[in-house]
Amino acid sequence: MQQQAAQREYFNLHTNGIGYLNRVRWVEAKGRGRRSDPFLACSISALRGSSDDVQTTYFDLRVSGQDAIELVQGLEAEVNQNRKVIVSFRIADIYPHTYERQVRDAQGRPTSQMEQAALIKGRLILINSVKVDGELVYTRPESEPFADAEQQQHEEAGSTDGIPAARAPEARQPQGQAPRPQAQRRPFQPGNIGNGQPSNRQYASRQPAGAY
Repeated sequence: MQQQAAQREYFNLHTNGIGYLNRVRWVEAKGRGRRSDPFLACSISALRGSSDDVQTTYFDLRVSGQDAIELVQGLEAEVNQNRKVIVSFRIADIYPHTYERQVRDAQGRPTSQMEQAALIKGRLILINSVKVDGELVYTRPESEPFADAEQQQHEEAGSTDGIPAARAPEARQPQGQAPRPQAQRRPFQPGNIGNGQPSNRQYASRQPAGAY
């Protein structure tokens, strides 16, 4: 009875879609303990509406789960090269975030005036497929579990507010769970994803140019 009383229940809010992957970067969070650990973040411009008049919705996301982290980090070079990276994704626990930004003039130059802006934040917990410049380079096996990503998203805290970090957090295995198999993905060379050539690529953190 005590063990059942100690168990927590969660209400999951999931958003599924297809969109363009952008702004892959490591962020140093504000907080203490685990909340101060650097984490991987990205943005996705999700597609919606008719194919004749496609609209986009912008999401600013924290990447959760070992497989999602490895995939997004492995695509960082392609994103930085302005290649067209399209992902089929699942996002958890979206929420609105408001902030202030400088007003820009007609030429795009910042002015002294400030304005309120808003965006949608959440956690990227699953990637089903990846296309780079129209070529399918990754498909998630249908039998692969993703419960570890959902468990990790509930354990994580903080937002994507902060600055890029020079190091990546170590992957954590939830207590009481056996290690799960790695996702099957097509091997690729750095900067040339999807060429079908074998690679021993290591997913090391890189500090993006510019500030967060």
